[in-house]
Amino acid sequence: MTNSKIEIAPNELGATVRESSNKDIHYVRLVQSSIKIANNFLKKVTLSCLVFGKPDELEQTFGSLKFLPGKLVIKESLDSSDDRNLKRAGSDDAPICLSGDQPIYRTIIYDPTSSLEDTLIPHTNVDEIRAFHNGEEFVPADTEVSEAQA
Repeated sequence: MTNSKIEIAPNELGATVRESSNKDIHYVRLVQSSIKIANNFLKKVTLSCLVFGKPDELEQTFGSLKFLPGKLVIKESLDSSDDRNLKRAGSDDAPICLSGDQPIYRTIIYDPTSSLEDTLIPHTNVDEIRAFHNGEEFVPADTEVSEAQA
């Protein structure tokens, strides 16, 4: 629906260009909030992504800026070379979202043109995710239960 400006988020010390473990590559963190309505429910969503590059180039490009035009876009797919992009149903210990039996991978990208749309894949392991959030043990529907367990 509506997007705020993209903020170039500084670290705790106020630096917009952040150091990484690789001294030749640093990054900036982009953050954007938006208001979405899904199933007649209004929700504030905050997305963020990292832009990597050489320290001097990042400083020249982003050093004096606080905001950027454009929007942050969600891209989900069923293939990825990086397991850090696995879509989870909440926290890091939450179930991985699946489409059928395949994991869903999620990345956030910066679109300076604001012309791209989110690409979302519905997850099919709703019962597992619901059980996790309700603090219950998940038992798949096709699990055979013995008389002793019933």
